[in-house]
Amino acid sequence: MGLYLSIFKSKLFRFFGKSLKVKESWEEMPSQFQDMTSFLNWFDAAKSIDESLTNAQIDWVGRFKQGDCFQSVPKKNALEIGFGGGRLLSQSARDFDHVYGIDIHHNFEMSKLFLDTQGIKNVTLLHRDQIDLVPSGSIDFVYSFIVFQHFDSIAEVDFYLNQIDRVLSTDGVAQIYFGKNKNEGVKVTTEKDFILRDCSLFINPLAMRERVGARFNVLAYSDILPKKLNGYFGESVQAMILFKKQVHR
Repeated sequence: MGLYLSIFKSKLFRFFGKSLKVKESWEEMPSQFQDMTSFLNWFDAAKSIDESLTNAQIDWVGRFKQGDCFQSVPKKNALEIGFGGGRLLSQSARDFDHVYGIDIHHNFEMSKLFLDTQGIKNVTLLHRDQIDLVPSGSIDFVYSFIVFQHFDSIAEVDFYLNQIDRVLSTDGVAQIYFGKNKNEGVKVTTEKDFILRDCSLFINPLAMRERVGARFNVLAYSDILPKKLNGYFGESVQAMILFKKQVHR
């Protein structure tokens, strides 16, 4: 109930011309949820813990584990950008020796509790401003799903691309999903038009490939993806790009 009331209030804010800051909403709202179902629902729109876990397994296997290069990637360390409640960490931690999770919200205790209930111990949760604690060249697989589309600026994309370049191992790869702009360039939702949990950053897929290709080797990309993998729900607002570090000889 708290989630839907918050979204209703945010729509009223937009109607009356009041601003709602994108970054602050993702930082602060998760702390309002003290029961696990509501907490996970804020990030994943799942009506129960079981549904969140089921969707996590479907997404992890269908969007990452069965993807290009995954089987050949070393399985020592992974990094998730935007772990939210921890649902994908609960899956990746079973395939890697250790997984780092990065996020900006302030309710890590609930994420830790969720992971504990799933028997997941091989994770380190860090705030976005602590990402420097991830050792350089130590990560074999960087992944992010339903996160980049919620950034409030293209500068945040560049921040993470710089960090990916720093932390990726020589044989590592990164697989990033991002909100796609069907027009040219980049579109950022204004604070006046923003509604809680809505997408706020849209990047033209070609522009994203050029941006990533300027510093990485692009291995694969897909501009048209299904919204969900367990049935037909239309086209996703996301696109995907897979890349690795450039090797300078």
